[in-house]
Amino acid sequence: MKALQRLAAVAALCTALLSGAGVADAPDKVLFVGNSFSFYNNGIHNHYNSLIRANGDWQRGKNRTRLKTLSGGHIHEHVSGLAAYLKEDKRGWDAVVLQGHSNEPVLSSKKARFEAALAEAVDIVRQQDMQPILFMTWGYKGNGQMATDIANAYLAQGKKLEVPVVPVGLAFAAAAKQFPHVDLYVPDVLGVEQQGDTPALTYRRDLKHPSAAGTYLAACVFYASLQGKSPEGNLFTAGLSPDVAQALQALSWELVSKFAQQEGN
Repeated sequence: MKALQRLAAVAALCTALLSGAGVADAPDKVLFVGNSFSFYNNGIHNHYNSLIRANGDWQRGKNRTRLKTLSGGHIHEHVSGLAAYLKEDKRGWDAVVLQGHSNEPVLSSKKARFEAALAEAVDIVRQQDMQPILFMTWGYKGNGQMATDIANAYLAQGKKLEVPVVPVGLAFAAAAKQFPHVDLYVPDVLGVEQQGDTPALTYRRDLKHPSAAGTYLAACVFYASLQGKSPEGNLFTAGLSPDVAQALQALSWELVSKFAQQEGN
């Protein structure tokens, strides 16, 4: 059943790409709009631009990345000030990445508002002659159904709004299966409790925030998707061991290149 669900998600992404919602040219200036999923570990924007720099492609004055995030933020919380922010920044952006709250695409109490706010955000970005891009996030650790539901939700919105989707969530699912020794998540501290005479930290039940490896994987998927180049062999490893970095680089390119092949057929 899980294998069939993964295949369904892949097929849906291929359909979205075939609809003509892909990124035509590598954007030089990319703004990432989201929350802690984007700003953990010194920010996905810094990892993404470090991959570009390490490949010798970064040009001062031409390339630019930045984060616009709210801790725990939802898409609707970004909408009210987004138009003004984009207009006031005279240097402009080629692409704006939109990343929602971890559960808003699939939680019944949030889904309708997510879809409405996302459509509004996409329209705002387009009004500024910029390319909107959807950041498909991942499910909580060990929750395969959530991962599948999130993937399908972003893919459905990508197709509906004719916006490209960067399949980070699918990469997380694939990496968890292929490299179970690589932890893509970090626990969130809940509090402290006494264990005998010794205080010990307690942690929240759901593991959802990205580890250094998780942020690096996400950046590699963005690099492969937006730059149209393989991150394999890239010298920037974000402090990960060479073996882990190379494995995540290869997985990212394999995942993204399969979609590109489908788009060309």
